[in-house]
Amino acid sequence: MMSIPTFIRYNTFTIFIIASMVLAANGKRSDQKELAIHHFMQGEFLLNQGNYALAVLEFQDALDIDPNASTIHISIADAYRRLGRSKHAEDHLRISIDLDPEELSSREMLGHLYLINRRYDEAEKEFLVLSELDTSNDNYITVLGDLAKLQERWNLSVDYYLKAYEINPQNVKVLENALQVCLGAELFKKAESICYSLAMIDPNNASYWNTYKQITAYNKNYEKTLSAILEIERIQGSSSKLLMEKSAIKQEQNNNEEAIKYLLKAYDIDDSNIEVIQRLVSIYMENENFSDAEFYNEILLKEFSDDPSGFINASIISLNNSSPQKAIDYLQPNIAKFDDNYSAHYLLGTSYYQIDDLVNSENHFIKALSIFPGSRNSKHTLAMIYDQNGSWVKSDSLYRELITTDTTDAQAYNNFAYSLVERNDNLELALEMSIIANRVQPKSAPYLDTLGWIYYKLEQYEKALEYVQKSYSLDNTNPVILEHLADILKATNQISKANLIYMQAIDIGGDSLLIQQKIDIE
Repeated sequence: MMSIPTFIRYNTFTIFIIASMVLAANGKRSDQKELAIHHFMQGEFLLNQGNYALAVLEFQDALDIDPNASTIHISIADAYRRLGRSKHAEDHLRISIDLDPEELSSREMLGHLYLINRRYDEAEKEFLVLSELDTSNDNYITVLGDLAKLQERWNLSVDYYLKAYEINPQNVKVLENALQVCLGAELFKKAESICYSLAMIDPNNASYWNTYKQITAYNKNYEKTLSAILEIERIQGSSSKLLMEKSAIKQEQNNNEEAIKYLLKAYDIDDSNIEVIQRLVSIYMENENFSDAEFYNEILLKEFSDDPSGFINASIISLNNSSPQKAIDYLQPNIAKFDDNYSAHYLLGTSYYQIDDLVNSENHFIKALSIFPGSRNSKHTLAMIYDQNGSWVKSDSLYRELITTDTTDAQAYNNFAYSLVERNDNLELALEMSIIANRVQPKSAPYLDTLGWIYYKLEQYEKALEYVQKSYSLDNTNPVILEHLADILKATNQISKANLIYMQAIDIGGDSLLIQQKIDIE
């Protein structure tokens, strides 16, 4: 909230001198001058005592004697302002300005009157004139900055604050105002330079360096972020928190080796800090250094058994080692403790899916979606489960939802298409979905295979062969693609080629019994 400055009241002697000079300048007779001064002084006395209504009467009597005394108009305007009669105050201030256009106090009072009444455009005009009349007054420029901020003219507000600081480098408050406006308006480039200026003015102010650290990190100026952290360490000393921040920056710079060094230093300082241990496990897993990841994860499991992260990490490591049952063994006995944890249920669903336990997999994916309804990965796998157990109304519904909520989800288009073609249902829709999938993500072996397989089902064998051969050229290690290619070759009477591909499909893990039945002896 912006504070409104109070207006300076002159002392009695000064007021007396001013009034005498004004009245003398206006050429009044001695008795009239004395009477006008008397009313004016009485008005000032009553004004200072808080008796604004009687003050108005005294000032009005003085004006009746000399209506061209600008000082009296300012004083009666002040009284009216305090009485809440803004229109009367404005009228007298306008008269005072007309009488003496270069007098500052009347225009300043009028500007603040407009400001209080939220007449921002008119207030701005007055303070612009004031800033031209008194170019060394940084307060006028500051008020212009405040006015621009009130009107949400963020860049202009910042420019005014910076100009005020140029006029008066002792006025650090305006730099802080500029920084707050930049942060609120998300002008982070400007905020960075302003915050650095503040930190240079007061280099031992940790708050400035903390803000600078956050801004530079947001702007991805990571070397400056590291410099800010060093300054904070100079002021406050090193800590595991600051070492973790250094590690995070190094990780953003794709320097995981340095990131790990900082984490290990943080661990040396505080080996009971769960965040440090979690980060170590995470970064080792990211580097696929599963042995070190397991070492620190065992500490999580032992020392923080009520925290889900150790069990979740263990299951991820197990899945990466192609051991879904081991992942289940970690999570399932503890799932009651982590029943509201999305990751735990998602990983259990994934692990059960990999061992073909579709019932348990479905249950955990449904639970995962109840915790995080927006999980597309859960919906994808759940749709495949419904597809495999013949719940096609449910699978089709999920595929349509995935496509509707993301028209670039090539996987959803492809899987929906493949589901339809495998059950020989609505091949025209399957073709449409598959064409879209390949348009969104061209050169995908599975998607090209699906499109070719649909053309095969539609008995358009030339197109079928074209797309499945493209798929085979991208991935010749997938037994399904090889079997589809052989089926198409067989349909086009290329028996010897088909038989050769069938045998290759068996060699790389295809269903031997089923494929053997397809092989023809020429």
